[in-house]
Amino acid sequence: MDMKTAEILCNVTSDFYRAQAASFSATRTAPWHGWRRCVAMMAEALGVADGSLCVGAGRLRGEGVVSRGPLLCDGMFDADSAEREVRHVEITADGNAGEAAPCETEGAMRPAVSVFDLACGNLRFERYLEEALPCADVRAYAVDGCDELAASASELGILVTYESSDIVGGLIAGASLCELHHAPQTDMAVSFGFLHHVPDERLRVRVLEGLIDAVRPGGCVAVSLWQFMNNPALAAKAQATHAQAGSALGLAADAFDEGDYLLGWKNVERAWRYCHHFSDEEVGRLIDAVSSRARLIDAFEADGRTGAMNKYLVLQRA
Repeated sequence: MDMKTAEILCNVTSDFYRAQAASFSATRTAPWHGWRRCVAMMAEALGVADGSLCVGAGRLRGEGVVSRGPLLCDGMFDADSAEREVRHVEITADGNAGEAAPCETEGAMRPAVSVFDLACGNLRFERYLEEALPCADVRAYAVDGCDELAASASELGILVTYESSDIVGGLIAGASLCELHHAPQTDMAVSFGFLHHVPDERLRVRVLEGLIDAVRPGGCVAVSLWQFMNNPALAAKAQATHAQAGSALGLAADAFDEGDYLLGWKNVERAWRYCHHFSDEEVGRLIDAVSSRARLIDAFEADGRTGAMNKYLVLQRA
């Protein structure tokens, strides 16, 4: 794909999320099923997957730090100046908060875990981390290009630093991922529901390389790769909206790479976003492209009614 087309698709997608932030966020509240396995695998690889972390527990107890504060003008969340309070929370399997209960490791050393979240959206993964790692001190560094989505996030139970950055636009302009954010190296880096918005396979490789660079040596990376064309109903919708949107935007069929589609949203007129379907062959190429930087420790399918809407990759930096 030429970078001019990539820029057009980037702008279309950015416009979509700014315009549809509220309705889109309303459909993105529950955690994805694949996250549990990703976090568990990364915790195990980092050597913190003991009972103190309660990873994947059905009933989760832990001491959380609830932070709230303003988004600064540049999109950075000032966690240090924000009002903070410490409380004990108990979260049951149905997501409801119960009576305060002490963490099983209260009084013991709580492991510290840092996470970089690329394209954090409405910060629902950060909310999930509060449940998944209730007995750890979790610090998250979150980046997204749509401040409207991040601003819709409800009160969080972990410390989060948010940064606004046009990641795809920066990549198209030639920047590396590390030049597009200011997060320090972390223990984990994740990017869920984002790589399918990155046009051109070369740019997607650069994102994966940048995520590996974002973690310390031995750190872990987890990404999701959407495979929506494996679902016949979604595939039919994708083909219909893609033809309509491509014509309206004046983009010829050969301007797109294989697996590229423009998807609609709730029958809203001209509400399109660029999405890429990952074939198994491309997934293999992505793994090979970063094999000198990181080793694959898990690959699996999860999510959706079929349990196979996303392909997940979990890697550990060499």
